[in-house]
Amino acid sequence: MKSVSVLFAATCVLCAPAAMAQSVHPLLDSALARGLDETEASAWRYTVTVTSADGVMVGRFDGARPEGQEWALLSPPEEELSEFQSELWSGFNDRNGEDDDAEGYGSGLFFSVDDSDIVPGSFALAEEAADALVFSFDPKLEGREEIDMGEYLTGALTVSRDPAVVTRLRMWAPESFKPHIAVRLNTLDIVQDFTWIEGLPAPVLTRLSQTIRGSAAFQEFDQSFELVFSEIEYSGPLSR
Repeated sequence: MKSVSVLFAATCVLCAPAAMAQSVHPLLDSALARGLDETEASAWRYTVTVTSADGVMVGRFDGARPEGQEWALLSPPEEELSEFQSELWSGFNDRNGEDDDAEGYGSGLFFSVDDSDIVPGSFALAEEAADALVFSFDPKLEGREEIDMGEYLTGALTVSRDPAVVTRLRMWAPESFKPHIAVRLNTLDIVQDFTWIEGLPAPVLTRLSQTIRGSAAFQEFDQSFELVFSEIEYSGPLSR
């Protein structure tokens, strides 16, 4: 789901694409087989509500609108956005270079293992419950200046049993770490929740939370926020 990388670019981390994982369980195989790796921006429409310490920001994406006009800020007025909100809003609207994928190309809101920052071959069964399985994995997450933060992180992918679909992807740092000589991250926790909508080829992203707290050059920072995706519409092809 490449749209997530735009949000990280607007704050402090960038996602890097990963390759398919090894086969470790039939349920995982079935879940990863669902989906589309390529969709058109024009097929997507959804509302995103961003909640942070600076308040609530609501935007609407309509990929059928003319290029450069796909995003509409519903609230608050743009002149009332905080600096942090403005950075996020600019990230939504950035259509330069590879960021085109983030606006609805690539897998769009669909879960895709290729876009999920998972080191190939690193899946392992971690937990079994009556209604779901949890698979651990090694994350590959790059920050600015191509700093690989994956070595500091733990990953978990939750797959429901019926239907066999991905419902959550989480990457977090068990302890504080220094990805750069001048930066310490005390908390890094990224959660993506997916919902299965009947008739669609893959679960869609309905919630993303990012908690990042630390210090840089002796200045404390908090780049935490939550995104909720609603009123999701997809009108494109339903198969590869």
